[in-house]
Amino acid sequence: MNTAIAPALSAANEYYEENGYYLCRNLIPHDMIDRLMERYRREIVPSRDQFFRQTTNVYEPNKLTKYGYVKQSFLDIHDYQRYPEFSRFARDIYTSQPVRQALEEITGFDSFNLMQTMLFDANTATPAHQDWWYLDSVPRGHLLAGWFAMEDIDERAGRFYVLPRSWRVELHGDTPNLPHSEWLARMADYTQKHQEQIYAPALKKGDVLFWNSRTIHGSLPTLDPKFSRKSLTAHYMPSQFKFGDLFREIDPVEYKIYNGMKFFRHAPDYTFTRKLEMTVRASLDNSPLIGKGLRTVKSLFGKSGA
Repeated sequence: MNTAIAPALSAANEYYEENGYYLCRNLIPHDMIDRLMERYRREIVPSRDQFFRQTTNVYEPNKLTKYGYVKQSFLDIHDYQRYPEFSRFARDIYTSQPVRQALEEITGFDSFNLMQTMLFDANTATPAHQDWWYLDSVPRGHLLAGWFAMEDIDERAGRFYVLPRSWRVELHGDTPNLPHSEWLARMADYTQKHQEQIYAPALKKGDVLFWNSRTIHGSLPTLDPKFSRKSLTAHYMPSQFKFGDLFREIDPVEYKIYNGMKFFRHAPDYTFTRKLEMTVRASLDNSPLIGKGLRTVKSLFGKSGA
């Protein structure tokens, strides 16, 4: 991580720069959490709509466990057009003053854009990975994410974890156009060989664990499915940077504004056409080379038609 352009370091910033994560206890007021979770149980869980899933990269209706928890994760809950109050309550949390202050203390920057959000009810057992493959700042390494505990997370539900100092690890650089599946296999192998470094703290309702886009992280397996794991995630980028991922810059980015913070949404509400589009996009994610080629062709056609 490059600290040269950041302001003077705070204690939180120093810890974050060294370890690639920072834990804030009791950051989110419980009344804000209760308001969102009540709306979630009343509107989202019983819904028959198709939601875009972070775990599968497709639009799907909810699938419930025998205990009544939604098995799949939800992507970009901060901007559901069909559930405006639910999304407004989520944005209130994501853009709240305690979160903004924590982001500033951790990074040294004073303005942020909200780039992506998720909600988890049950544990989806997210494999070890680094976020920068999927989204990051340009230049890389300045985007950070937060894992928000919406309840006291029981250890048997499968805790979220990070690997401290793993932001220095690059497991793709020796093989140009490495397939996504092979990269994930390398991540799993590295994490397996460094199990003693795994940090999976007990998180209570209102706690938020922030980590850098290059920090390896994931979820431990569920030990008892009767326990839910209600949590949010959010990815933030200092406003002065451009947006992209490990392979490219994404421009232009269409932002909206809420509570003075710009925000972006990847997957709009479901339509049949959008489902087809996202299915094709997901099929290309495993091959950076094919994706790069298609973007080049699209660019050439765009220029010829200008």
